[in-house]
Amino acid sequence: MSPRTEVHLPRWERGIMRHPALMLPLLRRQVSHADVRGSRAALLGEFFVLERWGRSLELQPALERARDLAERQRAHADAAELSEALGRLHYQRGDYTQACKAWSQTLAWAADDSRSACQARIGLAHLCYALGEWARGGRVLEEAQAHYARLPGDAYLRAKIALNRAASLRATQGPQAALPALDEALSAAREAGHRDYQAEAIWHHARCARDRGDPALAVRLARQAQQLARACGYRWLEGQACLLLSELEQGPQAQALAQEALDLAEGLQARALQAAAHARLAELAQARGELGPGWHHAQQAQRLEASLAQTQMPAGLEALARFDTDPTGADGLLLDLAGQAWALEKPADLERAWAAMLPRLLEGLELSALTLWWDESGRGRYRALAGEAGLEAGPVMAYLQALSAPGTPLQQTDSLAHPWRAELDQALGAADWPRQSRLELGLRVQTRLVGGLWLQRPLGAAWSRADVARAQRLAALLERLLAQLPGQASAAPAARQSLVEAAQRLRQLLAAPSLDRVALEALARDLERGAQA
Repeated sequence: MSPRTEVHLPRWERGIMRHPALMLPLLRRQVSHADVRGSRAALLGEFFVLERWGRSLELQPALERARDLAERQRAHADAAELSEALGRLHYQRGDYTQACKAWSQTLAWAADDSRSACQARIGLAHLCYALGEWARGGRVLEEAQAHYARLPGDAYLRAKIALNRAASLRATQGPQAALPALDEALSAAREAGHRDYQAEAIWHHARCARDRGDPALAVRLARQAQQLARACGYRWLEGQACLLLSELEQGPQAQALAQEALDLAEGLQARALQAAAHARLAELAQARGELGPGWHHAQQAQRLEASLAQTQMPAGLEALARFDTDPTGADGLLLDLAGQAWALEKPADLERAWAAMLPRLLEGLELSALTLWWDESGRGRYRALAGEAGLEAGPVMAYLQALSAPGTPLQQTDSLAHPWRAELDQALGAADWPRQSRLELGLRVQTRLVGGLWLQRPLGAAWSRADVARAQRLAALLERLLAQLPGQASAAPAARQSLVEAAQRLRQLLAAPSLDRVALEALARDLERGAQA
């Protein structure tokens, strides 16, 4: 958008914020106007209205065409604003990788002190929060504020920044620390006439009241936020308020509110909200003893969470590191370790490499302990590098099978609740492994489990999506190192051949006129010995 148009944008925004339904027909007529810059400004105004109503996807093709045309015409300021809008569209749907690309492109096109650059940095802070990177998000938000000189006169963006700062403070310092930022956001939203952000500030206040142990105030504020969001058509926030009220209520009322949140989320195609609503419905169904519906909703929540995680997100974290004022943290450490030329020819080389990187990993990943288990012999005898403990595969076979399955790592904030606690305690000695929070991953070479990785923190510590992504990157590095060692890959073809032979033998036994239980038992023993060999 041209500087001339940008000067008048706050006036457009005031009209859109106060009377969106009245402004929409005017904006749509302006979109088809011959003046290209005016048409782009109107398209962005139309997007602003439909975004609040949960209908932004309707404008994706038009925004992409307008962005591409602006780029061809070298109207980079206009292209930057259109790309920023596309970033918000992708983020709302949970397409974090595409959102990161769009906002990165905005910063490449926009002037550093422009309004669109400020909005793109706020969007990148959103991404950091979504990935559990609260500290990094706070730093990116500070960059947004520092670079935009006209922020004191822009009540809309002051409200937006204050809301995001409050979310970061609540997550990192507790609910009390977030209250001044929420008051600032509410004041700025009223000044801008933006009822959406007024409702959002009230919703955040409700969450803080819940966290402080004041459920009566939390319910009152959540209902106020729900009613205001419904009145102004802010469907995403209406869904979030319904979900919060469901968590504060019990019985049929909680069920109805969670279902309402899910219906709104599905209409918006907002996967993060969908996943949270399914998780709440699963919790309620399980409390009622309805195992079938509970299992269904739990599976839906896991599927949606997996789609949000995306295999590209470790790369996305590295992309976000470019916008961080402190790039020498955990992600920088993992990049440095991955970039080193590790040459391993014998087990002692792995021992030395692990001893060298272990202190840096403990500090950089903020861990209390980090254990690398390695099946050096290939016979199911795992030992802890730089430690005395050992783990035989036989007694914990079910645990190792779960560890070797691809997908989300095993997470326990309390090792006392570990699904295989009894087997692991017996194998390791409970006295030597105190209660702790653990994130556990399998290490594979050519699909064969050759090791395990335990990331440990004090009891009750949570594992964010960013923690999981970093753990997966570390596991990938260790798998590459293990694959260099002689003998690690050679056992896989033989194991596959043994499985093929066992499958053929099983088919022969099943095809016989009568089942030979003695032969089947012998085959089972052979398979167990093969798994331990």
